[in-house]
Amino acid sequence: MRVFTFFLISLLSVCSFAQLSIKGTPKSFKSFALNTVVPFVELQQPDMNVVDVEDAKADADGKAYRNGILLNTSITPELNGVWDFLPDGSAIWRIGVRSENAIALGLYFSAWHLTPGIEVYVYTPDKSFVIGAFTELNNIDLNTMATQEIPGDEAILEVFIPDRNQQFDLALNQVSYFYRGISVVKNEKSSGACEVNVICSEGNNWRDQIRGVAKITMILSDGTYMCSGSLVNNINQDCTPYFLTADHCSVSQSGVAVTTSQLSQWTFRFNYQATTCSGTVSGSSNVYTGATYKASDTYGEDESGSDFFLCRLNNTPPAAINPYYNGWSYLTTAATSGVGIHHPAGDIKKISTYTSTLSNYTTHWGVSWVATTNGHGVTEGGSSGSPIFNQNKIVVGTLTSGASACDNLTGADYYGKMSKHWTGIGTTSDKNVKYWLDPSNASGGTLTGRNSCVAGLDDVAYIRANIHLYPNPAADFLSIDFSDYNIENGTLIITNILGKTVAAPLTGDFASIEKIDVRELEPGMYYLMIQSQNASVSLPFMVE
Repeated sequence: MRVFTFFLISLLSVCSFAQLSIKGTPKSFKSFALNTVVPFVELQQPDMNVVDVEDAKADADGKAYRNGILLNTSITPELNGVWDFLPDGSAIWRIGVRSENAIALGLYFSAWHLTPGIEVYVYTPDKSFVIGAFTELNNIDLNTMATQEIPGDEAILEVFIPDRNQQFDLALNQVSYFYRGISVVKNEKSSGACEVNVICSEGNNWRDQIRGVAKITMILSDGTYMCSGSLVNNINQDCTPYFLTADHCSVSQSGVAVTTSQLSQWTFRFNYQATTCSGTVSGSSNVYTGATYKASDTYGEDESGSDFFLCRLNNTPPAAINPYYNGWSYLTTAATSGVGIHHPAGDIKKISTYTSTLSNYTTHWGVSWVATTNGHGVTEGGSSGSPIFNQNKIVVGTLTSGASACDNLTGADYYGKMSKHWTGIGTTSDKNVKYWLDPSNASGGTLTGRNSCVAGLDDVAYIRANIHLYPNPAADFLSIDFSDYNIENGTLIITNILGKTVAAPLTGDFASIEKIDVRELEPGMYYLMIQSQNASVSLPFMVE
């Protein structure tokens, strides 16, 4: 499957927890001649007595931390909701979903393909929490999509179409009923009282490493789950967004491994952390949807191996969010001190500290945490897959399980060794991390981390301000001025409003002025799609 390589910087005008999207406001908020009643589809809440029993056993067995139950539905604009057709030829479609007493709802789409100009939003009925606009830049090969958590037990889905005859695909087939681990929308602490926020002084020497760690929300066969993980650097140091977590995070309570389609709907939340040491609420965070499988062992299914899962994010986090690609060591020498950085119980990012040499087991390191100035960091459900760092500030393992807790501060935790991840359970590319991170062992065993690369398209607002199209409208030739923003290994594609390519693509490095012949195009609106190795963005223009 082709790796999907678009992204946009996360922007949102209403709430601070922004999902990958273009800043926008639902068109219905500004229109006064719409149907006032949005119909809601009622979804039966799960039997929480059954869920609690299942979770108690799974948590005790060290399984991934489930926090949502999937409710099946079948919602499409053709069969559900309400349409409003506006005088300018545009249209708005809306539908609501409700499941009583949910902490939050997540929307999962089995069909998703938007054509240029279409905007999709999701928001709470009181309009206090809005995500979107999602556009054609959110299309991927698998035609799937997922949203971050929407607080409360009701959510409204809205689609704006600039031309009522415009074609698109959208089908909502599952809604996650979140019932725990959603402090992001509850604005309250979900982890234990002993945990230490990364913004505290304990994190002062680890500021770079903290930026690489993210919270994952995974969709699996029997629900949605939470784990932690980290961006990791590779020997080319080219900011390929490889992301390392635990294999058991990819397997459901019932033992079913993640599918390619489900992995495309995982969400990765960066910068989800408090702004004060005593804070319980995150500042602005950034969510990216989807990943592509690269390698793993089978620990989640049969406890064989060191418990690693390596994927590549479908979206390269832009430089604007300040990501960090953590370094690593596959050497076998036990670390003498360091930290673990993680999202316990799905909460804001925490840090745990150790000051004695790691215990050495065959496939795992053992660690016991110590009290520090602002608490006594431990791990909890949701911490699984998170990195443990050595005294040199590089990753030496990922969390599998353990006994530490705020009521068991001296309990030991166990991290799968990076040295065992390295060799994996076979020599093929899907069985070890070596193939992806350093296939020739050129690093000699260790690689330091790095900040975001500056090449490529990393900030849509900046791009649109610094790549200039003229004349607009164009009659004979469209000039594209890259003088203020150079593109390496790029492709220029002209599409019509339906997304069809209408001119031969141009490829190469673009640093000055490029001209495209538009004399054969009919008058109307078109899009210039600029693609690089890391991203793509479209810019509209008119032909006279």
